[in-house]
Amino acid sequence: MSDFLDRRSFASGALAAGLLTAMPAAAAPSGPVAKTRQGHARGFVRNGAAVFLGLPYGADTSGAGRFRPPAPPSAWRGVRDATKPGQRAPQSPSPAVRHPIVDYFAGNRTDEIIALPERIGEDCLVANVVTPAVDRGRRPVMVYIHGGGFASGTGLVATLGDRFAVEEDVVLVTLNHRLGALGYMYLGGVSTDFAVGNPGMLDLVAALRWVRDNIAAFGGDPAKVTVFGESGGGVKIGLLLGMPQAQGLFRGAIIQSGLYPDPVAPAEATMRTRAFMDRVGAADVAALQALPFEKFVGPNMPGNLPVADARSLAPNPWAKAPETAASIPLVIGYCKDELTLFALAKPDLFKLAWPDVAGRLSADDLGVPADAAEAIVAAYRAAFPHDTPSDSYFRISSDASFGRAMVTMADRKAKQRPPVYFYRMELDTKLPPGLRAMHTAELPLTIGLSPRPEADALTKQISGAWAAFARTGNPNHAAMPMWRPYDTAGAECMIFDRSVRSGPDPQAAPRALLYAALANRKQYNPL
Repeated sequence: MSDFLDRRSFASGALAAGLLTAMPAAAAPSGPVAKTRQGHARGFVRNGAAVFLGLPYGADTSGAGRFRPPAPPSAWRGVRDATKPGQRAPQSPSPAVRHPIVDYFAGNRTDEIIALPERIGEDCLVANVVTPAVDRGRRPVMVYIHGGGFASGTGLVATLGDRFAVEEDVVLVTLNHRLGALGYMYLGGVSTDFAVGNPGMLDLVAALRWVRDNIAAFGGDPAKVTVFGESGGGVKIGLLLGMPQAQGLFRGAIIQSGLYPDPVAPAEATMRTRAFMDRVGAADVAALQALPFEKFVGPNMPGNLPVADARSLAPNPWAKAPETAASIPLVIGYCKDELTLFALAKPDLFKLAWPDVAGRLSADDLGVPADAAEAIVAAYRAAFPHDTPSDSYFRISSDASFGRAMVTMADRKAKQRPPVYFYRMELDTKLPPGLRAMHTAELPLTIGLSPRPEADALTKQISGAWAAFARTGNPNHAAMPMWRPYDTAGAECMIFDRSVRSGPDPQAAPRALLYAALANRKQYNPL
């Protein structure tokens, strides 16, 4: 990882690690009961929604199950208590505390969500369901895949979307799955018995199969499933779109500020695995399975990225839009100031002067060639004359990183029949020291968590668009301007700000100059 993103602040670490956990104040013995294929489960009611936590969609992944594809969950007798969370995948711990950025992402409901933390462990294949009612409603289903790269995170924070589920009449599902070395360490080069890699991705497939088989019991329609996710969650959705195993399990996808899905080559992954085995003194896979899971958590771990094992993931699955995605409509976009959230340890980036901008762009690990940087800055200054030097730096660097990945995928997906709807989040979060429309800025708004009064209207517009897309495959609704499909010629874009507007993307022209300069450079990937 480059120094540009090495030293993340508490805030970005807290978000990525998914510290926030939603908990009921107390278990209600008369709570709603749903009948899954594994048995009955009792949840609780919060803000008018029925909430079920910690429902197993797969078996415990410890011991002999470690590194294996997920096994089906076991049935149970009686009524399972689904008022407490299941386990969060092993990852570096980080305490939940009050913080302005945490409050923003929690929609100012932090007091509700730090009451009890999730336990960390390998019995982490769990789903949470938030539904307006346990009935035969056949509502559209929105499955949230959390961010945090491939090494951290939890789906539990999104269960705060209870009001969103009720107001938009959708069923919201959130997931935990294997992460880091336990989810992505490649062992196919060590043992042919483990030729199928990426158990963390296969967990997501298993979760979607569980949704297909069980969601009708929670008032959802298994034929109307949409997956959505931000950052690392968006990358996972990009990979799912290219996985034959996931085909037919969802009918729509929303990728928010993802990165270009580019699995690691098996030879490189095997080299990292063998180095780790030497470090911990493991002679074979059985020895790895016998280690405590804490040995697989921390910096410099192998397996924090998916691998092109040719069994679960193909190499470069987005060289063109995957055939497995051919029938799936897509919403995709990014934030204007993605990289401010990662720059809190570099305060000088918030106080740049114009002579510094081009040099910083070419010095940072963004791939911007030094001989093109001045012309690129001039093009953005002409298009956005009111930008300060810091504004311009973050606008350009965000286009060069997350923006480039999203535009590339949109361009390729737009060649298929189903429509692509493109957006950019530009709302200034007003968070110090000038985070602006930072990475993941729209995430709470998508599930109805308005962080402050001036965002209330935008929250309703965005969450309404996500729900409309889940319902019909089209994000348009009455409270928002017409959102036209994206194409490579017109670069149609919905801009989410205090004033929502749509039309040809005003960043398209200067961005074209930037992308021409980056044409022979690898896609940016801080993971």
